[in-house]
Amino acid sequence: MKTKISLLNEYMDSLAAHNYFNGAVLVGHKGEVVLKKGYGLSSFQYDIPNIPATKFRIGSLTKAFTAMAVLKLHAKGALNLDDSIDTIFPDYPHGSIITVRHLLNHSSGIANFTSTPDYWTKTMRMPANLDEVIESFKKMPLEFDLGTDMNYSNSGYILLTAIIEKESGMAFTDFLQKEIFDELGLANTGVDNGRSIIKSLAQGHTVWEKVIHTEHIDMSFPLGAYGMYSTVEDLYRWCQALISNSLIDKELQNQMFTSINGYGFGWFIEDGAQKEVSHFGDINGFVNHLVVYPDEELVVIVLSNINITPVTQISSDLIRIVFDKEVDGFQQFNPLEIVGENLVGTYLNGEETLSIHFEKELYAVVPKMYGVPYKFRLFPIDVKPETVVYKSDFIHDTYTLNLDEKEIPQSLELVDSFGTKKVYVRST
Repeated sequence: MKTKISLLNEYMDSLAAHNYFNGAVLVGHKGEVVLKKGYGLSSFQYDIPNIPATKFRIGSLTKAFTAMAVLKLHAKGALNLDDSIDTIFPDYPHGSIITVRHLLNHSSGIANFTSTPDYWTKTMRMPANLDEVIESFKKMPLEFDLGTDMNYSNSGYILLTAIIEKESGMAFTDFLQKEIFDELGLANTGVDNGRSIIKSLAQGHTVWEKVIHTEHIDMSFPLGAYGMYSTVEDLYRWCQALISNSLIDKELQNQMFTSINGYGFGWFIEDGAQKEVSHFGDINGFVNHLVVYPDEELVVIVLSNINITPVTQISSDLIRIVFDKEVDGFQQFNPLEIVGENLVGTYLNGEETLSIHFEKELYAVVPKMYGVPYKFRLFPIDVKPETVVYKSDFIHDTYTLNLDEKEIPQSLELVDSFGTKKVYVRST
């Protein structure tokens, strides 16, 4: 009978062998690390492998550290979670009723500046300081009445970054270094300013036919919203500190893990038979997922430096393996030798377009997260008179094309790596 350790390794090795995972993973249970491994390349340009000590930009996993910094200031009496922010930002719209707590749990209604139309084309590429970023969104109208809803907002955590600096009298980076990183021995964790050399920092990648460099982001401004880097090893040490309440008292930390409309302070919360706290991280070229079951002392960390990796599905499968539950798993396949030029065309699902191209080999252009299109090579794995089935490179998607009597596809069924099925009808 296979052990959990062998099943975890088998699952990840299978993904990596078929090009479906590039990054680093750690699973810790009951104080024991049962899986810790790097896969693929930290830099495709320089052929540097990923190892457990590789540093990754962790995107919004940063928010939990920012929230802890705020709680540290609260514990010191430097601020109160229910202080209104006008005591810190006197001219901030609605500042007399928006509190620090509202910012922590995304219930302020403040609009998310990274969702503005020009963020991807302009804002993210330009250096900015905290004051400039805050000025860019402070006059935007609230999206809902204060405290009545939860809307994820990077803007709120930019404000919290400024609050930490004003109330501590220290730079955000320095405060986290002193109060969290040094205290826990997180030697490979920090805030990335985009200028300092960070040894062993992975490069971020995306996919268009093959792995390519991601779009540039200036790291001067993400800061406490999504600006940190870390390793699976340091993040595990961080999670162990949270489980053992070693940074702040238990009553205060319980507030961090208390759900208000599904979010605590820097964590998404699911209160079921077993409390789950988690966060997804996403920044140009990197995607990450960190999941903690505090009562089970289970920590699952999945960091990838290819931005289309389905890290939430991978973490979910790893958790199921630990809990002795069935996992659909990854089905091994061997590509067939067929051409597939007859499959070229445009396929529609409502307003969503998927297109198939032949350029010596078959490729699909398909929208993924945020509607951004990606181009993947397709590998044939099964051929019948009425259907042909393909797998895509870099992401575990399955394309089933339904053929007419002339072997021309009339529809296409796409089952993505999360198991979501979409049916597209041939247009041209």
